[in-house]
Amino acid sequence: MATDIHPEIDSAPIDYRAAEGLEPPETPPPPDGKAWREWMMIAVGLVGLGVILAIIVSVFAFANGGSGETTTVVKPAASTGAAAPAKAPTLAQAKGVSFEKFAKVDPTLPAVPPGAVKKFTVDVFQHVTQVDPNLAPTEAWSYAVNGKAYRGTAASPPIVVNQGDKVQITFVNGGSKKMAVNMAHSIDFHAAEVAPNKNYIDVAPGKKLTIDFVAKHPGVFMYHCATQPVLMHTSAGMMGMMVVKPRNLPPVDKELWLTQEEFYLGAPGKPADMNKMNAETPDVMAFNGYANQYKASPITVRRGERIRMYLLDAGPSKWSAFHVIGTVFDRTYVEGVVGHDSQTVSLAPSQGGWVEFTLDQQGNFPFVTHAFGDMVKGAAGILHTTGAPKVAAPAPAPAANAGHDAAAEGADVTATLGEMWVKADKTTLNAGHVHIAVKNTGATTHGLAIVADPPKAQGGMLDESTFLVKGKELAPGASETVMAELKPGRYEFVCFMPGHFAAGQKLPFVVK
Repeated sequence: MATDIHPEIDSAPIDYRAAEGLEPPETPPPPDGKAWREWMMIAVGLVGLGVILAIIVSVFAFANGGSGETTTVVKPAASTGAAAPAKAPTLAQAKGVSFEKFAKVDPTLPAVPPGAVKKFTVDVFQHVTQVDPNLAPTEAWSYAVNGKAYRGTAASPPIVVNQGDKVQITFVNGGSKKMAVNMAHSIDFHAAEVAPNKNYIDVAPGKKLTIDFVAKHPGVFMYHCATQPVLMHTSAGMMGMMVVKPRNLPPVDKELWLTQEEFYLGAPGKPADMNKMNAETPDVMAFNGYANQYKASPITVRRGERIRMYLLDAGPSKWSAFHVIGTVFDRTYVEGVVGHDSQTVSLAPSQGGWVEFTLDQQGNFPFVTHAFGDMVKGAAGILHTTGAPKVAAPAPAPAANAGHDAAAEGADVTATLGEMWVKADKTTLNAGHVHIAVKNTGATTHGLAIVADPPKAQGGMLDESTFLVKGKELAPGASETVMAELKPGRYEFVCFMPGHFAAGQKLPFVVK
């Protein structure tokens, strides 16, 4: 169908290759016969001149061979490479920065709207939110769909239609002052077959356009901002899932949706860090815009019911290896390919699909990206069957002015351990004899050690000979008190369990 672009848009259409940062290849015209012969004669002459110069240099070198002089070849200094990306800013570093309160994103797939034409108003809003409960907030750019916005996260709602539906998208770049938009944005639908230079154009703040298309192809497709630099806009959260359900799709008991995203945190409350984006070193990996939200608050299902999970790897740069621990996918649909009896589905950035399975026993079934280096940054959750033991909620970070509980009575500092973090009620201590109350609030075994900053580690493993203090291995819920004699300087609390320090379980502190 034709695209109806509102007359109030004052942005000129742009070439989509330019919007994606691609330069058209330059193809010089083939030379004619005369030009070719002239260039060949020049080339032959240059080769001959090179041979003559080489002979002269050789004769001169032979004549001076016994002079005793030494020729020194100076090699340029080896490049040290780019500077290491900055560490993720902590929540403690965000003092004075206002941000939205977290609210769990409902993972239930929305229904297809009624009507012969499926109409969606997609609005843009800028906001400051956390994407990880332990890290500083970031400025996110998100989409709202038909008035639904997931504030308190960087998620954007899914858009759901049936194969063959006529779809009308009214794209609004900040429909009110509350949306706080201050720059041009756009929207690109991977499910649509339309001219990009007419539909995926930059729209000024407060303006809008309409995009019409027919959803011909079934699958899980990405929609995202295509405004330059695309990497910046997508890394700030401007991406979402569009589900086109195939004809005659069998019903199931429960339909869920998960979009995997990565985040590159800049200064607290500020936009994402472009250097981290280019280096592909995300601080956070998350499902539906917030790290570990379905781990802290699991998704409730029933044993034996058929579950269909719609998946999208929105990237912008990392692959996803989606896996549910404790089951096998009976059926998979990924980019048009139907599979079965699968343990994991692999999704490149912008790819999507769905998996179908049942949980045969009561229990808590974690779902993760099996790329564990990404999983530990927040791409994990739990499916909780009714009747199974509830998952313990993570303990909140201790407040700076919080009183000690019975286990911490008389301690100079209270430290808590979890997956994969260390927190303390104070990070500045006085030199001398220090009592540290330690509690493991995580779901796995942890243990506290103190090392000088910077810690000595090889291959991510700590050098145990440098431990100033080493506590016990604490089971989930266990606690202890450790004592240390500390001189003025910089130190770190670390977890000494194998791999935990490398996964980020550490906290710097200062002794005065």
